[in-house]
Amino acid sequence: MAQPEYVSLEKFKALEKVVESQQLYNTHYQLASLASIVILMQLGFTFLEVGSVRVQFTKAILTKNMVDMILSALMYFALGFGFAYSDGSSTGGFIGTENFFLLSTGNSSDISNSAAGWLYQWSYCATATTIVGGAIAERTQLAAYGIYSVISGSILYPVVTHWVWATTGWASMANPQSLIAPVLDDAGGIAVHAYGGIFALVACWFVGPRQHRLDEKGKLVKDLPRQNQSFIVFGMFILWFSWYAFNAAPAVMSSGTPGSDEALIGVIAAYTTVCAAASGTAYLVLAAILYKKIPDPGDLSNGILAGLISSTSGCSVIRPYFGIVIGSIGGVVVLASSKLLRKLGIDDVVDAVPVHLACGVWSAISAPFFAETTINTDPTSKFKYKTCGIFTGCDEGWKYLGSNLLVTFLTLLYVSVLLVITCLVLRSFGLLRIDVESEVKGVDVAEFDGLAYINEIHSETQANVEGNTISSV
Repeated sequence: MAQPEYVSLEKFKALEKVVESQQLYNTHYQLASLASIVILMQLGFTFLEVGSVRVQFTKAILTKNMVDMILSALMYFALGFGFAYSDGSSTGGFIGTENFFLLSTGNSSDISNSAAGWLYQWSYCATATTIVGGAIAERTQLAAYGIYSVISGSILYPVVTHWVWATTGWASMANPQSLIAPVLDDAGGIAVHAYGGIFALVACWFVGPRQHRLDEKGKLVKDLPRQNQSFIVFGMFILWFSWYAFNAAPAVMSSGTPGSDEALIGVIAAYTTVCAAASGTAYLVLAAILYKKIPDPGDLSNGILAGLISSTSGCSVIRPYFGIVIGSIGGVVVLASSKLLRKLGIDDVVDAVPVHLACGVWSAISAPFFAETTINTDPTSKFKYKTCGIFTGCDEGWKYLGSNLLVTFLTLLYVSVLLVITCLVLRSFGLLRIDVESEVKGVDVAEFDGLAYINEIHSETQANVEGNTISSV
């Protein structure tokens, strides 16, 4: 009978290192792949925004989206990532202080501070940064967009994410010694969407409504025509597709081990789908009842996006069946907040404020109610629970809800104060709003070399625009 062969301790350790190296490689690759899908959201935003503006502003909105990407990438590489994460270094849990220009990043076993980690985090930064652009389209200077991208990628967004996600953040779930009960914000209901939504609200307030949208009493009297509703719906479906990576990537980031979260990622995908479907259904039914007609495809697209955003804060710790409740309420929230925004006379071209701000806040509120209650197994943590749900038996649920409300409020306050200062400076230097002639003709005609489309139909539109008539196709 053959004797079994035994592996020496040295060979076993060598094999163990090979396995660990392969696992690390797989995790970096998986994270970079998910980040690439999240970056694809920019294509969705671009289609949605182009479809929402009039034809004479097409080149302007396309250029804006490219400026958002290139400037946020450079600023997040140079400063933002260091302020957000900084390899464990922090100033009072408020802001990071190291790893600027990725100087402390190599082939790191610390996924959060690796190059793949940077790409993943920047993909979320780019998403948060681009939200404002559609809201203030058709009347804002390109210089203002550029400055918004610079401050968002360098200081505004990174500070908020340091609070919420960094291992040293003062309210982070990843920090066992956080000052308050850990905030529950898996995929950025607060850090991405409420952040981007308040950015859009302040910018809309300062830049003012488009020409011909207000009556003598300052009320919004009519909607200006959208260029192409097909583009809006196409953009929404791209965003929906990308949202599976957007919600799932934090699970990969937190586990650091590929293959350990197959079931969890499936649950996240199911929950994301149910939220979107429930929200879209609620919006469709409620809008049909209130307005006695089927909502436009562009409006229904926002109803679906409302559910996706409502899913973000608790996406990894909420059961899919709760998505019916969370998504349905999200559909009501976006419809009601859109109506309120119009009553306030705020002109938001793509309804970014109702979709991102209102539903981002709802996501932050809903997560502590519906999250699974799990005991904290980290012996260094001073908190009994890792996640805590009021409706799932957590005896400290209101404490965790208070943390989410506090961080949401401070995020809105921090962004608002710095953005008000920025807008005042831009206005004082004449860099905020385009002149009336450019707005009436269209930026594509006034500042570019003509309209984006060249055919017989748009030749007539060109003539109308040059005759100072606002028109669309």
